[in-house]
Amino acid sequence: MSSTISRRGVLLTAAGGLMAQAPPFRIVPSDIPNEGILFVDHQREGRSGHGGNTLTECANGNILSFYSNVSGEVIKGHGTAGWSEFRRSTDGGRTWGPATVLDYSKRVWDAGQVNSALVFSLITAPDGTLIAIAVQFKGGAWRKELPPVYFLSHDHGHTWSEPRDVDPSAGVEDIAMTFDASWVHNGEVFVVFFGGSGDGGGPYTLYVSSDNGRTFRKRSTLPFDKDNYYSTAAVLENGDFIVYSYVYPRKWRPAEEHNLPYVISPDRGYTWSEVRTTYFAKRIRNPQLSEKVGDYYFIHGRSGSYGDAPGNFVLYASRDAIHWDEGRYLHRKIYPGGDKYSGNAVIGKSDPKQRNRLLIQSSIVYDADTSRVNERHWWIEEIAGT
Repeated sequence: MSSTISRRGVLLTAAGGLMAQAPPFRIVPSDIPNEGILFVDHQREGRSGHGGNTLTECANGNILSFYSNVSGEVIKGHGTAGWSEFRRSTDGGRTWGPATVLDYSKRVWDAGQVNSALVFSLITAPDGTLIAIAVQFKGGAWRKELPPVYFLSHDHGHTWSEPRDVDPSAGVEDIAMTFDASWVHNGEVFVVFFGGSGDGGGPYTLYVSSDNGRTFRKRSTLPFDKDNYYSTAAVLENGDFIVYSYVYPRKWRPAEEHNLPYVISPDRGYTWSEVRTTYFAKRIRNPQLSEKVGDYYFIHGRSGSYGDAPGNFVLYASRDAIHWDEGRYLHRKIYPGGDKYSGNAVIGKSDPKQRNRLLIQSSIVYDADTSRVNERHWWIEEIAGT
């Protein structure tokens, strides 16, 4: 299949002829693959922050972006030994304020029980309430200790409530984690969790709030394999929900990183399709799907951990969130430590006069001998249909 390059350096052909020429859109910084825009300099203090890259645009137009601030020594910086922080932009992402520590997250860590509560999902509810969901870990590693809790802010993130239970009747084997698989549709907030204290092992479930985060209730169980890991989701143009997962490799099951499993719900999450797969030319792991921006959806993540060309930061575009183009690398792997845990938010929705943009945040390893990371940004701008 032939391919062409636009004047902006963006690949314009699609995989398997499933999509027409990709839209003109501008990636900033433009000379991809590159180092992105430095957002959090953990290197200065020898710290790290793999998980917890989650961001949202507030109802007042501010942008809040969370990340984790964890030890650079525990698991060589690839652990959860620390707390969550966030930074705020009041000018559309041109500049950012200082780090603000989430009080409860720091209190958990300072208690000295080697537990942590790190924010992995942040979303703006229909009435402007911010909902931050924290995953609770044990021992500085990725083992989940307790079910997630969440916090509400009614003043665009300046103050936060004490933690609330998502479901008081659920244990950690029922709901343990979300990877920013949260969205808003028709006045309701939806979150996909998966259970299990380790790497998978529990069900995938959909929870919904009809009161802007004051309460959540379980709506359904998704038909993913219990050994799957990661999750991301969006609303399709026709109102259907789509949720992606990842088939975690096991001794008896090799990694399959070209074909990602997904399910669709036509009825607001009450029922789900059978599990289907779709193709990603450059592989993908830790996927993060955007809502539709103009005419296109975007998905980004690590270009797999196995096979050819693993460990790069890859971005794909699609008109329907199912058939994806050939992708392009935003960042090429330099150091061996696993990274590219990412998040995104559409910026400009609070101002109808603005052209919407996509802000992407990802962890990028800065040290050849460890897995310590900084947080970096890329922008997708001038997207067709915006």
